[in-house]
Amino acid sequence: MAEQRKILRIFKLISLLKGVKRRTPQELADILEISKRTAYRYFILLEELGFVIDVDFENRYFIPTEEGEEYQFTFNAEESLLIKQSIKRLSSTHNLSEHILKKLHMMSEQAQIGENILNASNGLKIEKLSKAIQDKVQVKLMNYSSLNSNTDSTRLFEPITFTTNYTGVIGVDVEKAPAEARIFNINRIGQVDILQHQQKFASEIEVQPIDAFGYKGEKLYDVEIKLQRKAYSQLIQFYPQTKPLVKGKTDDYIFAGKVYFSEYMLRFLLAYPDETMIIQPQVLKDELKAFKQSFSVEL
Repeated sequence: MAEQRKILRIFKLISLLKGVKRRTPQELADILEISKRTAYRYFILLEELGFVIDVDFENRYFIPTEEGEEYQFTFNAEESLLIKQSIKRLSSTHNLSEHILKKLHMMSEQAQIGENILNASNGLKIEKLSKAIQDKVQVKLMNYSSLNSNTDSTRLFEPITFTTNYTGVIGVDVEKAPAEARIFNINRIGQVDILQHQQKFASEIEVQPIDAFGYKGEKLYDVEIKLQRKAYSQLIQFYPQTKPLVKGKTDDYIFAGKVYFSEYMLRFLLAYPDETMIIQPQVLKDELKAFKQSFSVEL
């Protein structure tokens, strides 16, 4: 458990160093609840792993990023390979090497993990669910808080995969819906208990594709949306998987991809009416208009 916390601190440190606000070693140490000396050791470790760590004239440390990418915390194939090779060159006695490799494997092979894993509690739940998916075993979702019934309950669950932004886990609710895939919000899971029972229903379930907004629905649509700078920055911050689908620069970004008409996307468009313009399809314009009217009624 102690090594697990170290790993989570390392990932959180990367996120802090790549963020907009720069901090001194002492400020970073206070946030991570470690000593200033340990913070410097982590800086050295990250440099050995291939990260470029810079410091400004006010002794504030940061990882240089391109404008608009301050919130990105995922590794592509080339970065993953570089980090793996760097770790293997470290001393075999380094007590973090093995654990970082395991975490990196999960991030590069299973999917890209978003900021959700940087939360220590959610990180541990994701680790256990990942293990259950790999071993194809059942789990218990303890004290799951349901918004529909406004109650907490324990669910017998067979996890299959995660949503693209790792805010949810997709799988089979064994007792309530064994014939369909459902999404459970990671934040609303109290804790995850891994069982020794093999999965019985998951292999028969066909999971629909998850779109860049982390949603699965009935029909995918080819969507093109013009984005100005602010909308683009907010889009890739909150939905990192949309970034590969965006082309252009400055105030002329174009999002083009297959997505569902989810509430996530509609709320985003509603939040930035002056920063976004739907190019196609017309049905999305109609859907947004209807959503806006229903939203106004609710208010």
